[in-house]
Amino acid sequence: MKREQVFIIGGIAIIIVAVLSLLVTTSLSEGEVHIYPDYSMIDIRSILLKTQLAKEDYKTLFLQTGLGEVAIEEIRRKHPNAMEHILSFQANFFREIDFVCEKTSLISMEESLVDENNNEIAGTQFAPLHNGDILITKASHIYGWRNGHSAIVVDAANGKTLESVLLGINSSVQDISKWINYPNFMLLRLENTPSELTESITQRAADSLIDIPYKLGVGIFSPKFAESEEIDGTYCSHLVWQAYSYYGIDLDSDGGMIVTPKDLARSPKLEVIQVYGVDPENIWP
Repeated sequence: MKREQVFIIGGIAIIIVAVLSLLVTTSLSEGEVHIYPDYSMIDIRSILLKTQLAKEDYKTLFLQTGLGEVAIEEIRRKHPNAMEHILSFQANFFREIDFVCEKTSLISMEESLVDENNNEIAGTQFAPLHNGDILITKASHIYGWRNGHSAIVVDAANGKTLESVLLGINSSVQDISKWINYPNFMLLRLENTPSELTESITQRAADSLIDIPYKLGVGIFSPKFAESEEIDGTYCSHLVWQAYSYYGIDLDSDGGMIVTPKDLARSPKLEVIQVYGVDPENIWP
């Protein structure tokens, strides 16, 4: 066999192995799309009838509904039919889902929930939203790597987020409704923080982090932190991190050069308000 033929065959073999590896890793990642509870659905009405809940009650409700203590108490205080509303979260938390996976770019993909006719549907509803809340999903991936996606709520009353979505698209205000079409998401909030501070964080983000070019190299090829007038690029989780960094709050759990949605999800400074389609006891392993 000629040397040129050996090189050609070798090159083809490498390509085949690479393609098969991508297919295998993509297939393996499908198991992370929506994690069902590995325990049974129980009757939580007796807990919800209590005037005051104990720590164990909040944990039970979290495992049954995906709602954290803060969300449970806000619903109990403000919703006219709190019990039925919380029970609807529980039903959605245990309900079986179906999804499709579609390309969002040449190399990235994203899952969304669908009904039997392949129409997009909502998997659940949101806990009460506040400005400054952080949304994270694992539904975005590049083959087998679940890079995820994140956003910051900038207008809770009207359901608006600020996001850096894709390469070639500048950061913009988005409608929050797409987040309940994802087969998984986490709603997080800065713990024990005055509303005045989160309002300031939100306002500055809306003023200075909109219409910024998508730039993956931030933190590697350019500084991770930049003052409002100097920022020339961002990406989804960096935008969220930058919004809080302006106020001296570092949400990057590993303090690396880049900040990923996973880094945000693991931040000890954030408390879980709601989870859906993830393990409530380990939201992003």
